[in-house]
Amino acid sequence: MTSNLKSISLAVAGVLSLSSCAITQSVENNKETVIGCAIGTGLGVLIGNYLGGKEGMLYGGAAGAAIGCTVGYDFQQKREALEQLAKTENLDIQFTSISASKASEEQQSSLLISSTEQTMSKEDSDKYANYQVVGMAATVSSNSEVMFASGSSEATPKAKQKFQKLAAIYKDSKQNILITGHTDASGGEALNQELSEARARYVATLFNQAGIPTERLFFQGAGESQPVAANSDDSGKAKNRRVEIVEIDGKPDQLLAYSYKQKTNLSYLSRRSQDKVATVKPTQVVKQPTTQSSKPSISTPEPAQIQMTQSEIVKLLEPVKLQKALVDFGGKKMLDPSTNFTQLVGVKKESGFALFSKAYASEVSSLNCAVEGPRVTGDVKSLTTGESYNRNDYNTADYLPGMNGTVWVNKVNGHYIGLTPVAVIKDTGTAVSAPKVNIWKNYKGSSKDAPNYQLTSHVETYYGDKGLLYRVFTTEKDSPVRCMDVVMPIDRSATAIAGKLYYEKNKTVYEADFEPKLL
Repeated sequence: MTSNLKSISLAVAGVLSLSSCAITQSVENNKETVIGCAIGTGLGVLIGNYLGGKEGMLYGGAAGAAIGCTVGYDFQQKREALEQLAKTENLDIQFTSISASKASEEQQSSLLISSTEQTMSKEDSDKYANYQVVGMAATVSSNSEVMFASGSSEATPKAKQKFQKLAAIYKDSKQNILITGHTDASGGEALNQELSEARARYVATLFNQAGIPTERLFFQGAGESQPVAANSDDSGKAKNRRVEIVEIDGKPDQLLAYSYKQKTNLSYLSRRSQDKVATVKPTQVVKQPTTQSSKPSISTPEPAQIQMTQSEIVKLLEPVKLQKALVDFGGKKMLDPSTNFTQLVGVKKESGFALFSKAYASEVSSLNCAVEGPRVTGDVKSLTTGESYNRNDYNTADYLPGMNGTVWVNKVNGHYIGLTPVAVIKDTGTAVSAPKVNIWKNYKGSSKDAPNYQLTSHVETYYGDKGLLYRVFTTEKDSPVRCMDVVMPIDRSATAIAGKLYYEKNKTVYEADFEPKLL
């Protein structure tokens, strides 16, 4: 047995040298390679033992090491080449490491997104000990030049050459690649999303021209929905105008899981809220919560983090039309534009704060849904077909408890409200369907009666380690409800942790408690 282990170790060392892995360099400098080698060796030993006993272990370990080293070394090589390109072309390139759990059967969904520069605590290191590096995201921006002319989906001639050099670094890639376009907050949100998608598709086409097959290329337009810096100054806007290149080993589902993780990241919601406040209150400073309990509680909410006058709130609201409420939910006039729900949800470390400063990552705050409004972001699309790429093979176990296409209900001031279907994926916290909002006015307990309102919706989710912010916007022109903010439990509880619904009355916005239960 000892002889076999020594042979396997020699095989691994041989593969490392053949892969040009510098044995004398630190593990930290070659962590993608070392992790890949170790995992590949282990899997190879197991398979080899199964197929050929002790001798099979030897050859299996060597073969596994070769595969594992190749994957890790590939990411390491690309990063080094990108760092060199950033220096010569005066680009700002930020790197994010993408890892997946070895224990998960649905590996493409259990992603850990983290900066390659940040260090983990011992507690986190133990928690993610079974994760392996499966991908890398490179986020490209430029402070020195505009890469796309205003309103154009084609890069400037100089920027096009830089993108072609970027594509050349990836030309031999065997992994699937997602190109995501981001904009600053100048102009209309819908237009920014469309423009960012067109730009992402343009860059993906350049990657295809470099030799990467279309079936492995995907694109997405995130628009202004995921800001990493303040949009109130030119420097922040330049950081937000960026192109993200995400490369992950495995099925295209991995790219979809990465995109879902980004959409449900509370840090982007917080940054958008602060940007919105700055449009009417440029000197606003976000208050830090003094304490944060380890367990959600609605009896002692955190103090409001965003202070605004009523006139400032009105400037941020969509025009209010109704004098008389279509359905009176017995609420009160909305005086506080912010919500403590982000504190109740908590921060999920797996989502990462790779592009944010450590100071900012701790300042999670939010406007409520009535003031914030819906975001506009695009789907992951295939370069081959131009159509959205989605998964349709989720099993019951893939969903959060009580959110696998279920019905959640609550009676508010005598009116019965139902949300269905509520369907949220466990690993990413993503709602895979938008619920109908059914309202029975003056409900008397007869389930046979048709609802007075059957409203379509747009849904957003933000995932934390204590709960899920489930945000629903009704999309009908004349609706008795503007939106709902609900903190859903992520354990097996059958009652929402907290919630509010917002509606129009007396030509202003009112709010009422809304804490639905699983039916």
